[in-house]
Amino acid sequence: MAFAHVLSSSDDEGFADMVNRRPNNVRRQPAYFYKFDDVDFHARFRNNAISSMYQLLLAFRFYVTGSYLISAGDFSGVSKTSAHRVVHRVTNAIARLRPRFIKFPTFADEIKTEQIKFFDIARFPRVVGCIDCTHIKIQLFGGNDAEYFRNRKGYFSINVQAICNVNLQITDLVA
Repeated sequence: MAFAHVLSSSDDEGFADMVNRRPNNVRRQPAYFYKFDDVDFHARFRNNAISSMYQLLLAFRFYVTGSYLISAGDFSGVSKTSAHRVVHRVTNAIARLRPRFIKFPTFADEIKTEQIKFFDIARFPRVVGCIDCTHIKIQLFGGNDAEYFRNRKGYFSINVQAICNVNLQITDLVA
């Protein structure tokens, strides 16, 4: 009772906060090397390699659904951090293949061949490719330039333009 009286009559609010504060609870870190046998340690701390096929499928799942990394990771049974690393790695690998697979016809014979193919399909002369653009929704990544990526509909996106040939192969891509 005397202690409560001292607290209520004190003008120093900081003192009351100190008395009501929880004590620091310092826990010792477990010694995992000694706590688990080899089998249990390996089961908990092994570095499970994700096969390249699962990495590719995880990245495709992320691209196609437009979902979050945590959802793609849950689908594949990996953490959000691992899903991020996988998507980043697969995206870079695909981007490095761009010069090999995405090329606009530049030589006169290539251009003429594409024009003939388009003309055979739709009787439309001198067409080399079909163009389309779309907004790809992205997560806000912050920074000073973040608002540049807000589109007219109010969400953040990157404008992507693609050109494809008569065989539906991408021949030019600008993001």
